[in-house]
Amino acid sequence: MGLQCMGLETVGVIEKMVQLTTEQRTFVVTTFHQTGSLQRTRDAFRERFPEREPPAAKTIWANVRKYQEHGTSVNRNKENSGRRRTGRSEINIAAVKQQLLEHPRDTSARRNGTGLPSATFNRITRLDLHQHPYRIHIRHQLSPRHFARRLVLAKWLIARCEADVNFLRYLVIGDEADFAIDGKVKTHNVLEHAPTGQSPEFNFDTNMNRQKWTVWLGLCGSGQVIGPFFFQRNVNGNRYLQMINDDVLPQLEENFERQVGGVFKYLWWAQDGAPAHRLTAVRDRLRELFGDRVIALNHAVEWPPRSPDLTPCGYFLWGHLKNKVFVTPPRDLDELQGRIRHEVDALRNDPALVRLAVQGMLRRCELCVERGGGHVEGEGA
Repeated sequence: MGLQCMGLETVGVIEKMVQLTTEQRTFVVTTFHQTGSLQRTRDAFRERFPEREPPAAKTIWANVRKYQEHGTSVNRNKENSGRRRTGRSEINIAAVKQQLLEHPRDTSARRNGTGLPSATFNRITRLDLHQHPYRIHIRHQLSPRHFARRLVLAKWLIARCEADVNFLRYLVIGDEADFAIDGKVKTHNVLEHAPTGQSPEFNFDTNMNRQKWTVWLGLCGSGQVIGPFFFQRNVNGNRYLQMINDDVLPQLEENFERQVGGVFKYLWWAQDGAPAHRLTAVRDRLRELFGDRVIALNHAVEWPPRSPDLTPCGYFLWGHLKNKVFVTPPRDLDELQGRIRHEVDALRNDPALVRLAVQGMLRRCELCVERGGGHVEGEGA
């Protein structure tokens, strides 16, 4: 099913890849000298220029070094005389134009198919062909009613973290994702050039009947990983309930203390509103295990719909695992399962990374409030 057919479920969002303006370069250099911190510089940039992503650390360093060496971070040779640049010759311009016509989606500056240096390729596409690279971002489409529900959860979590600095350490948040034999659409590798101001129409087809594993994993704010648990069929409410009782519960009992009545002490459980999660028996079982400390649909604290950008499973876990699992295509389902287990074990051995991912929920909820309930994808954990 192509992305354009997903209606209210998902939409493709096109991001124009742009360079820093002179004002932005000056702001980056000045802020870094004032704070001495890359992260504070990026945070300040995000507040000053909310319409674009903050520059990477290497970009900040490059501008700071240039200022230290030359007294400015601006290219003072632009439009001035100097060594004649031969890269932008008519032959090279024609070669780049032909490459973009024949391979519109698998051509990047580094893998441009012309043999030209990436810098030359970028200059030709930008200055001579007036083309810009665009990347696709997948996100759930939101309406005003979704904004309001996202704001409720975001404000609640912020207040909870202010009242209890250890709140996220006692949070377990789980989710399912499909791992198919033929891999996934790696959107960060999908690049298309288009004229300035004319975003391309992205369309990718997926085979819904492909061989796959459905995998459930849980991340604990204290650093533990629960799972993985595998399903070859769709996850319905009964299978989800059986997984909680037979698989999840024993692992939680290894790491967290339960009260005499059976309810876990301090522990919170969070899940999205997938149909399997809404079964009445599932809801009742979660209340037996966690009392009123459940964040989900049909509970006192609701997890808002269409909000994977607020959960570490959505903004960190699945992308992290799939980038490692699908480095090369797996031969069969057995090999695919083995790779998933291997990468989950590696993540389990890095509790600091798991803690950092869960703690990223607070920053994302703060951004969600700043944006009136809007999307916060693209922000790091």
